[in-house]
Amino acid sequence: MYKHVLPQVSQTEQEALDAGSVWFDAELFSGRPSWKTLLGYAQAKLSPEEQAFLDGPVEELCGMLNEWEITHERMDLPPEVWKFIREKGFLGIIIPKQYGGLAFSAYAHSEIVTKISTRSGTAAVTVMVPN
Repeated sequence: MYKHVLPQVSQTEQEALDAGSVWFDAELFSGRPSWKTLLGYAQAKLSPEEQAFLDGPVEELCGMLNEWEITHERMDLPPEVWKFIREKGFLGIIIPKQYGGLAFSAYAHSEIVTKISTRSGTAAVTVMVPN
């Protein structure tokens, strides 16, 4: 059914699909997804280091955020929040350690941004975009 509804995959798109690990997406966009394959993927889990970051610096950052102040009074994040984000590595969550990042998984990145967004959409986007 999907094969007839979805547009044809271009040569560029096919090359991108064939180039690396596309995990679940390749199956979804194939036009004939195998639900057995999709449901067979292991559930993503946070590493102990990722969980510690979520429980520590992310919680601390959330406590520093006041979305009303950020969006209606300051029109920016407070300087101490910018400093905290920079010093704790929020701008390099998925960047490999050899380049100064935290080398966290895409799943950890998603969980971190989701948690921050419960306190401030502005701060969540600030952390999300560079990653």
